[in-house]
Amino acid sequence: MTPERPALPLLVETDLAPFRPAGGLAGMMRAMLRQQHATWPMLRSGYEGLAQVKTRSLRIEGWETRIQWNPGRIVSSSAKVDPKSISERPCFLCTHNLPAEQRGLAFDDDYLILCNPYPIFPEHFTIPLIRHEPQRMSGALASMLRLSKALGDSFWVFYNGPKCGASAPDHLHFQAGSADFLPLTGELRRVLTEVGEVLFDEAGLTVTAVPQGYLRSCFVVESAEAENVRRLVGSLMQALHTLQPGDEEPLVNILSLYSGAKWRVCVFPRAKHRPSMFFADGDDRILLSPAAVDLGGVLITPLEHDYLKMTERIVRDMFSEICLAPEQFRVITDTLREPGNPQYSK
Repeated sequence: MTPERPALPLLVETDLAPFRPAGGLAGMMRAMLRQQHATWPMLRSGYEGLAQVKTRSLRIEGWETRIQWNPGRIVSSSAKVDPKSISERPCFLCTHNLPAEQRGLAFDDDYLILCNPYPIFPEHFTIPLIRHEPQRMSGALASMLRLSKALGDSFWVFYNGPKCGASAPDHLHFQAGSADFLPLTGELRRVLTEVGEVLFDEAGLTVTAVPQGYLRSCFVVESAEAENVRRLVGSLMQALHTLQPGDEEPLVNILSLYSGAKWRVCVFPRAKHRPSMFFADGDDRILLSPAAVDLGGVLITPLEHDYLKMTERIVRDMFSEICLAPEQFRVITDTLREPGNPQYSK
């Protein structure tokens, strides 16, 4: 029997009309943000708090890392994501648990676009599946790519793995945030040309490895064909699973930007969820739980003393600890280079 579709708290055309929705999905989402700001006190408070955050920048090897002191993110940064804690709290992404004032837009039949009440970006959205299913990329990448294309180059669409920063690992969701907010947006082309290693460039698909030189290692997949991206990311996830066979899904953060009529998808493989400084005692502790935004170049610190103590050495050590070791990254690179790998089938 097919599960009953939950009632969705959707905004309709008349709700958005006073907020001047522009064309396309991005324009509708911006109108929704204005509507929710006017009608939902929790969201309004979140954006008032965002206006007060402090930011400073570190320049490390020519690349920018921004440190953001954002007290509103304390709940997410310190979230308990162990199975027992998850089972004991109501899921805040299920429609029947949403605040009464929270409304959204439907996407792709199975997703609900919502304003994030604890924003990091000037425009920050959460896109949960309307059914309560675990955070897994398998089977969801096609929807993520369609969302990325619909939003264009104004927004990164990103995915935090269940053990890589997702504060709701029990409920499948993406997020979207203002593209120009992340240093990665302005640096990506230079990253590819200066420290990237092209693994494959043929038939409308380019795959580049960034093993070092950008503080954190990653793979970048570029193509105008969604199926090329889906196939390559699937192959990459399979290769990563050989390093982490005990996990249901490899540890990854994935960011997608659709620009110039093609997708640019950045896959950041992870070695661990949280760095050792997160669990340290006393003055050595720094409450930083890295996720896609941090890998995009903005480190979120909800506590002021952590914001003030962040240094180049701490940033280097953190990325070195949570990203794959060079020898592990090379194993994946070599696997993707193998001629018989599925992504190369025409």
